[in-house]
Amino acid sequence: MQTITAAEGLAGEDLWAAFSALRLLDDAAEAVGDAAVEAGRLVDDARWENQGVRALRLVLDEVHRTLTWEHTQLMLLRSRIAREVM
Repeated sequence: MQTITAAEGLAGEDLWAAFSALRLLDDAAEAVGDAAVEAGRLVDDARWENQGVRALRLVLDEVHRTLTWEHTQLMLLRSRIAREVM
């Protein structure tokens, strides 16, 4: 919870910018999270036999891990901003 003195520190314009940033981070986190889920589904559905397709599976697995990491970073940033605003 914010104290009155802390609330006075943010001008209306700054508060608007912070809430806009939170909304954009929510949208980005949702998009990256959805992409990570879809990449995970592709990895789970992969039952490939030849070397070329196995290589593709490894790349998809890396994409999935990267998207999951990015999603985590976005959520951490969002939490930090939310703590500052609230």
